[in-house]
Amino acid sequence: MTQSGDNPLSESMPPLKLVKAWYFIGAMMLLGVAVLSLMPSPDIGVSDKLAHLATYFFLSGWFSLLAVNRISLGWTVIGLVGYGMLIELLQGMTAYRYPEWGDVLANGAGVLAGILLYFSPLPRLLKFVDARLARILLR
Repeated sequence: MTQSGDNPLSESMPPLKLVKAWYFIGAMMLLGVAVLSLMPSPDIGVSDKLAHLATYFFLSGWFSLLAVNRISLGWTVIGLVGYGMLIELLQGMTAYRYPEWGDVLANGAGVLAGILLYFSPLPRLLKFVDARLARILLR
């Protein structure tokens, strides 16, 4: 995949040098969400739906910053919504958690909100940070 895409804010920027590291961090976040979602549910003192919304906003925001064009952004939406649905199904297979359509809707709302970061200046900031880190780490 090339890093040039149709995001008008990031077109003139060079491709990410540490793209594998950024995706690895994202994969670890997905793994963390899966583990926490499939453990017995502690009372975190926050609305369950708000926690779902925030979690999927963060995941979606992260992966939207890595999207190279609107097609990959669309796959990000499909992948994260599917991931949220899979987690809900897996919760239904445990003896201590259960699936909820409200959680699926909150996840989807978080995904759609996070995708908006693709259209913000944050992809440029990531490319700036990536270039600086690469200069340090890839000497």
